[in-house]
Amino acid sequence: MNFYDQLWVQKYAPKTLDDLILSDENREFFSKINEDTPHLLLYGNAGTGKTTLAKIIVNDVLKCQYLYINASDENGVDTIRNKVISFSQTRSFDSKKKVIILDEFCGTTPEAQRILRNVMEEYAGTTRFILTANYLNRIIEPIQSRCLMFNIVPKLDQCAVRCLHILKSENIKVGNNMDFVLFLKNNFPDMRRIINDLQKFSITGEVVITQNTNVKDLAVNIFNDLISKKPIFEIRKTVLEQERKFGSNYQELFKQIFDLIYESSISDDIKRQAMIELGEFLYRDNIVLDHEINFFCCLLALSKII
Repeated sequence: MNFYDQLWVQKYAPKTLDDLILSDENREFFSKINEDTPHLLLYGNAGTGKTTLAKIIVNDVLKCQYLYINASDENGVDTIRNKVISFSQTRSFDSKKKVIILDEFCGTTPEAQRILRNVMEEYAGTTRFILTANYLNRIIEPIQSRCLMFNIVPKLDQCAVRCLHILKSENIKVGNNMDFVLFLKNNFPDMRRIINDLQKFSITGEVVITQNTNVKDLAVNIFNDLISKKPIFEIRKTVLEQERKFGSNYQELFKQIFDLIYESSISDDIKRQAMIELGEFLYRDNIVLDHEINFFCCLLALSKII
């Protein structure tokens, strides 16, 4: 079987509430919810288990009929009118309240959010909503006020235990323990990214994570290469060669390059354009499947600006 025939992030995805990495307070609350619990808003960093928690609530805890919508893809008024309202208008098969999961709800348009706030009240007798979001500030206050809000943040020590369990189950040896701990801290709390990178770094049967490359030093080299018009594919080659050494911490790499551009002597107009592009790609980094490709696309955009 090929090493990547089965992704660890899917193979070891939590199936029950007990499998999830949650704070004691959150675990106690979610274990006791029922169909009369108010609407829920689960927010926090990408990769912390918000979507998984929402699905476990409907499948394992409430065991209810539900509708799942990826609100970052279906983010307009038509989705609310055609799917959400249609599902909310009818009673469930077992006469229990139904649930609508709006995943990545922060990607929904303000107009759609304004319509939803009325829907949440009008159909409260038949339907509950579970919203997930990476960016709480993108959700209008009337929606927030209609929900119980939970910041989903796993504990670092529990993340480490989960990772070691996966590595042990896959018969993967761990190299330098200090490098492993540093890798976890650099990528915390994004467990999805941590598990994906661990699988990538374990292709030889041993996970050896070296942190010899300082992210800031790499950012300086990339910035200088962009300024000197070095061929973009050569810059990408450098990044790929150093990926294991900086722990695939692309978010920190984005931030370091952002600071370098801000402090540089290039014109303010170019600075503004470059910083806007960096901000957009940093946002995308939270939702993309391949962080390196997203970073390279950012380099392509910056090479046209700088």
